[in-house]
Amino acid sequence: MAVHPGSFLIGLVAAWIAPSVVRVIRPLAVEAAVVGMSLVDEGRRVVAEQMEALEDLAAEARARREEMLTATNGHHAPEMATDTGSDEVPPATTARRAGGGRRRAS
Repeated sequence: MAVHPGSFLIGLVAAWIAPSVVRVIRPLAVEAAVVGMSLVDEGRRVVAEQMEALEDLAAEARARREEMLTATNGHHAPEMATDTGSDEVPPATTARRAGGGRRRAS
């Protein structure tokens, strides 16, 4: 097996250049990692703020619903608050139940 002088020189140059390249690339890789971590932290902060806003909205909606239910004595609609004294099911409820729970085709 013969040693080619050109290949030998390429090997020597690569061995001399590799540490120099690593010295340049390592700080760049560290900076890229720092930027990536900062982006992840910022994303987590934004998501946490949005979740807090959504939880506040849900709490406000629950409070308003409770106020409405309290105002109507626990009934969902003012017309349902009157009792007719009969055990018949209103026609709108009967028509709704007649579908057998089938879903609409979209």
